[in-house]
Amino acid sequence: MSQIVGTGSHLPSTVLDNRTLEAMAGVTDEWIVRRTGIRERRVASPGEGSAALGVRAARSALESAGIGADEVGLILVATSTPDHLTPPTAAEIQAEIGAYGAACFDIEAGFAGWIYALITADALLAAGHARYALVVGAETLSTVTDRADPQTGPLFGDGAGAVVLAQGSGPLTIRSTAWWADGRLADALLRPAGGARRPFDARVLEERAHLLRMEGTRLFRKAVRTMAEQADLALERAGLSVDDVALVVPHQANLRIIEAFAREAGFARERIMINIDRYGNTGAATIPIALHEAVAERAVPADGPILLVSFGAGATAGAAVLGATP
Repeated sequence: MSQIVGTGSHLPSTVLDNRTLEAMAGVTDEWIVRRTGIRERRVASPGEGSAALGVRAARSALESAGIGADEVGLILVATSTPDHLTPPTAAEIQAEIGAYGAACFDIEAGFAGWIYALITADALLAAGHARYALVVGAETLSTVTDRADPQTGPLFGDGAGAVVLAQGSGPLTIRSTAWWADGRLADALLRPAGGARRPFDARVLEERAHLLRMEGTRLFRKAVRTMAEQADLALERAGLSVDDVALVVPHQANLRIIEAFAREAGFARERIMINIDRYGNTGAATIPIALHEAVAERAVPADGPILLVSFGAGATAGAAVLGATP
């Protein structure tokens, strides 16, 4: 078995609030809050990329775990916004924290990428490939967000979260997992250009085709239903029911999605961890940031399981149940 033995996060200091966004996106603060639940989000400083945010979150998680970077044998980074297309962000973080020799790679699975990375790290530790793993979610979504687009401009923020995963069992043992994908929805949330098929050129920049585009209406119901299904599957595999769950940490996509998921899955709102109002949607970083915040605020229950659940571009989704084994 694998368990989470340390958590950490880092949020940039610059705050972009709705009042500032009003002039950019042509929508009001009241409209943004009603549609998304977001009041402000964090924005990285110029030159501060995903690797730098991830380094700070990783160091925070290592300190929480009480281990040195030299003990880490595996680093996985979930990101949709790497600083470079190559090398992997995980290798850049490895060099900065001094975890020399650790195997490193990135996972791009949309905003469900961190759950995918957690499942992968859990399997690799179970197979004996490392004793400790760092699982990081890091995003600088402000660099690919069109703030003039009312559909996406108010949503996204920057940040990073991380956990240290270790062999063994404890209060945050990974009891079960589930994951899912449906590539037929790949075009519902994408960056149309900037990749190998349509590389950067003057026309791409002029059309702003390298920025995120989303069909929110097309994704909303699918996100709600699929997150509920993945939650049910992970709970079934753990031998648990909805009533057994003490805390749910969902991907912070949109408050309306979170609330609709809670109704669909049968969770009371007071059991849902929500911080989207302060940070916006930080992509693959939302769950580790929220989990660390719950741990830091002592909101993590000592006697009840925790459900992590996510949905992202691809479309992708996944869930994990944490808690002491019976």
